[in-house]
Amino acid sequence: MSARARIVDIVFRQERAYDITVGTTLAEDRLCAPQLENAIATVMGLLLDQVSVDMQVVTQEEVDLNFGAYERALAEKLGVIPPLQ
Repeated sequence: MSARARIVDIVFRQERAYDITVGTTLAEDRLCAPQLENAIATVMGLLLDQVSVDMQVVTQEEVDLNFGAYERALAEKLGVIPPLQ
């Protein structure tokens, strides 16, 4: 997984299940979703089917790569948080 990938949203569902959204600017990061699900399930003491990772890819031009702004821009592009006004 690249250094550009960031967890932008975690949703807790019933039965201790989690939906995790990861934003990135590199499409190849999608290949890491199964390994990431396995790692998170192991660390949290969950079954593999209790963790779901959704990798969302946006273009590099859509986000500011400056420190701190990158995470905010990814979350805005994925609709997790509203844009700053």
